[in-house]
Amino acid sequence: MNAAPMVCDVCLLGGGHSHVLMIRRWAMQPLPGVRLTLVSSAVATPYSGMLPGLIAGHYDVDEMHIDLRRLCTWAGIRFVEQTAIALDLATRQVEFEHRPALAFDVLSLDTGSTPDLSVDGSSEHVTPVKPVNDFHNRWLQILDRLNQPHSGPVSVGVVGSGAGGFELVSAIRHRLPVELATVHWFLRQDAPLSGRPVRVGTLALAAAKRAGINVITRFDVNRVEAGRLIATDGREFELDEILWCTAATGPPWPEAAGLATDSRGFVASNAYLQSISHDFVFAVGDIGTQLETPSAKAGVFAVRQAPYLYENIRRYLLGEPLKRYRPQADFLSLMATGGKRAIASRGPLVIEADWVWRWKDRIDQNFMRKFRDLPSMRLNASVQRLPDALRSRFLDGVSGSESPVGNMRCRGCGAKVGAPVLERVLASLDSPGLVEASLLYAPAGDTAVLEMQSTMLAQSVDHIDAIIDDPYLLGKIAALHALSDVVTVDADVHSAQVMATVPGGSDATVERELRQLMTGLLEVLAEERCTLAGGHSVQGDELSIGIVVNAVLNQRSEAGAEGSKRLKGVTAGDVLIVTKPLGIGTLFAGLAQHDARGEAVNAALAVMLTSNRRAAQLLRSSGARFMTDVTGFGLLGHLQRLADGLQTGARVRVDHVPLLSGALHLARQGVRSSLWPQNRQVLTDIDIAASVSAEQLALLCDPQTGGGLLAIVPEPARQGCLDSLHLAGYADASVIGEIVSESRLSLH
Repeated sequence: MNAAPMVCDVCLLGGGHSHVLMIRRWAMQPLPGVRLTLVSSAVATPYSGMLPGLIAGHYDVDEMHIDLRRLCTWAGIRFVEQTAIALDLATRQVEFEHRPALAFDVLSLDTGSTPDLSVDGSSEHVTPVKPVNDFHNRWLQILDRLNQPHSGPVSVGVVGSGAGGFELVSAIRHRLPVELATVHWFLRQDAPLSGRPVRVGTLALAAAKRAGINVITRFDVNRVEAGRLIATDGREFELDEILWCTAATGPPWPEAAGLATDSRGFVASNAYLQSISHDFVFAVGDIGTQLETPSAKAGVFAVRQAPYLYENIRRYLLGEPLKRYRPQADFLSLMATGGKRAIASRGPLVIEADWVWRWKDRIDQNFMRKFRDLPSMRLNASVQRLPDALRSRFLDGVSGSESPVGNMRCRGCGAKVGAPVLERVLASLDSPGLVEASLLYAPAGDTAVLEMQSTMLAQSVDHIDAIIDDPYLLGKIAALHALSDVVTVDADVHSAQVMATVPGGSDATVERELRQLMTGLLEVLAEERCTLAGGHSVQGDELSIGIVVNAVLNQRSEAGAEGSKRLKGVTAGDVLIVTKPLGIGTLFAGLAQHDARGEAVNAALAVMLTSNRRAAQLLRSSGARFMTDVTGFGLLGHLQRLADGLQTGARVRVDHVPLLSGALHLARQGVRSSLWPQNRQVLTDIDIAASVSAEQLALLCDPQTGGGLLAIVPEPARQGCLDSLHLAGYADASVIGEIVSESRLSLH
């Protein structure tokens, strides 16, 4: 492998404009040895410049959102979808509520601003324009309300005198018919857009009045009540919807973490975009304020900061002088007036025209095209040498001639994770307790001695590579995938051993990777009442994990006499039930090819992170005669093996097979998992109706990591079984066919 070992971590917190542009630049010219991770609370980030067009109906949601998971996969950087709740700058960690902290060497913040809800009652009774996704959800509710029969007209008020308030109120007026809504714009002064040329405000007011917007001036909001604005002069205004687009403020967590901030709570930064209190923290976009040359909180500045952020993080890591960022004194402002018309201003020049909107649209579309039309890239092996500056800085002072990192790495036991690293990781983990089991560790720690009663032991082994680049999620998925084999045979899980391969690198990066992986694994083992009995770790080229699961068979299990009777009881008319939708392999193949949507991959991850244990219990209580998990061989592969073993046949109703959103679309495009050519060979022994499409066949042969269960259930129990599965959260559980007397599979 030509890839340099990872020796340090850079965390990009927030999916703002600066970060997405930096990621694109980083993909073209990465710094070998640096692992980049983007953390975002959502898989798609909105381009704020197109929000008015979305509200006005000129764009759809996809047109104004950047798919962060797709972008990161293309760029070869890690993506973590999670909301950060705090920073620990002493230990250099980003903390979360629902996953382990993420360690970093360098941190960049691009999380945007938060609405200023300091006005009494505003936090309870208004809808702020940020976060944009929350605002858009509320907007959809307003539209839905207007579409209801017999709904009367609504009154919508927008509070905010700036460009954002003007564009928002104009877009709303354009979208909502006059007979269905009255729209009001509340200004603190006589005119909007203070700080801009007077003519800009004059044109904005004229456009608002032409559109039929009720402009209320000198309305300084003092208090907000349910459906009511109250001004400092005592005036009151009743509204059905109050939308808040006032000046933003910084979030509370930067100051709470110890970062220096300005008077409004934004991170105080220097001319190099660094925090003035912590030089390993950078702040760009709205979250940062350059104290020497403060600028407006506008997207144009975030865009222009991106190349400086990219350059300065590289230079900081390499120990080189940083590059000074100087914001422009004035900038081009383009404000849409609701319809396809806009006002342009720069300095004293102010123009309103239809062609200005077309100009703005072209600028916005060109920006978004950078993230929709991602270029193909070929990795240049010559750039994969670990820079000497990184070697000396992050390898604990070990000289290049003595350090194995970046040179030849030994194989065999010489590739093991070092004892100090392993000990630190294990010491930091919360191991699940023992559950009605006796587990004795040998003194050497390499052998687990299991004290078993006189019973039958079920054992299963599984191994997967990094289907997802988040080691924490991979640990959870791998554990659930391995445990799925034993839950199908009515066994109580007892213990597990793990074999982990982590990418080689510095002690710090290896430790961080292993801790994330093991935390995810152990969380699942604890939930499934399984004990970790030991394992082995090794450094390699790529992340992967193997798990051996031990389980104690119940007396009535399929492996015993009662189980044999149930298998012999399979009869024609019994129904086939699957508990999860198909398409996991296709979606992740699409992700690797940069074709799958991030939201579709998220839906697949949700399926993969759902345990099969409860489904197996419900199927068993419904009298299931047999069940298996649907994994690498695909649905048809597992069904064929089942039919061969039972010497029976089955009819599958293809249109009844549940599919993950987006999987069929990718299959139509020809996206296939790498295992599909082998899996499709099962089709030669199956009768296939002409109505079954090629893409449906592809998904029936699609390998599933973390797939659901396939069970044979007596026909009288079908509805009760489905109802119980749906109630337990297996919303896609479906009857897909039935057992037939002919010893052959058929698809209809």
